[in-house]
Amino acid sequence: MKVSIIGQGYVGLTISAFAGASYTVIGFDKNQVIVDQLNNGTSHIEGVESSVIAGLISQGKYRATTLGSDIKGSDIVVIAVPTPLGANGSADLTLLEAATTSVGQALKKKALVINESTSYPGTLRDVIRPLIEKGSPLGHMYAISPERVDPGNKNFGTKNTPRVVGGLTDEARDAAVAFYSSFCDAVLPVSSPEVAEAAKLFENTFRQVNIALVNEFAQIA
Repeated sequence: MKVSIIGQGYVGLTISAFAGASYTVIGFDKNQVIVDQLNNGTSHIEGVESSVIAGLISQGKYRATTLGSDIKGSDIVVIAVPTPLGANGSADLTLLEAATTSVGQALKKKALVINESTSYPGTLRDVIRPLIEKGSPLGHMYAISPERVDPGNKNFGTKNTPRVVGGLTDEARDAAVAFYSSFCDAVLPVSSPEVAEAAKLFENTFRQVNIALVNEFAQIA
């Protein structure tokens, strides 16, 4: 089964490394320097050893690319691109929309499309699905499992951090649960993609509030 991971940063490359144990993975990224490094077996991400990438390459289980055409034929596509805040504090979906459009142009058969990028509730339903169906009106399955990578955390990683998964249909949700269950210990299905999207925003907000509190207390102390 072919899996394409869109974005080879700390989220996308981490998922690529784990998924490569069970699937044939295409790692798509716009940065040619990063792609060349990865194809030479060199990781640029903390927590993903170069030996793992080199091993997957030697087994024919992983290849990085800048070509959208290489996504063609994928059974599963995972979108893992940055969604920074814009100048007015709202989500900047420029990279997400560009990645989604590229996926829609490349897919020529029905696939499971999973979003891992952090965004507001409704993004999968109102942004990602319409853009992909515009370029590839094949009735794809759509699911979301927001990334939960915590760089530098020695106790929790991709395998033992619970995953929240929602889908636009039960079929999509169940297919995404099966995918993540191949390399994650705990996968928690929820009733809708909006629930998963909201859970991620709550987690980020909780973390930010706690970090801000600690920084304030440090100054006082």
